[in-house]
Amino acid sequence: MSERVSRSSIRRVFRNDKAVAVWIFVALSIAVLGCFTYLASRDGGIPQIGRWTWPLLGMLWLFGAAAASGTTKLRLLRIELSAEGIEVRERFPLHVRTARYRARDLRAPHVERVVDSDGDERFDCVLDLPGERRVVIAESADRASVQRRCDELLASLRAVCRGFSA
Repeated sequence: MSERVSRSSIRRVFRNDKAVAVWIFVALSIAVLGCFTYLASRDGGIPQIGRWTWPLLGMLWLFGAAAASGTTKLRLLRIELSAEGIEVRERFPLHVRTARYRARDLRAPHVERVVDSDGDERFDCVLDLPGERRVVIAESADRASVQRRCDELLASLRAVCRGFSA
């Protein structure tokens, strides 16, 4: 007996989870710094450094706080496509933001070339959302892999979302 799946029950999910690696690295760095600070306070400083122990640890804590502050801007992205439209869920370290959009309000995803301050280029698959919002679905130095991901998203939008016309 075969089952028929209605178009309204089809769902497709796209993710960008690159922020997890940065979150874990910064958390481990702060944990190691906390251990060193505990050992230094327990032992009365670091003998090899002498009186510079506390200024050095203070500077490292400032760098750690700056890194932690910077990671709060990084997000995990989850985009779920359905017949009604898309749901965009952005998960930050301290909060979650969810928004729903109708398929007819979306524009086609596209690949953008981005050059950083060192002159290195990378490519982003960008989905422009209503209200001047945009999300990066995939990013890499390899244009072909980003283009494949962008084409896959476009095909899924056309197949799953009713009313998508781009």
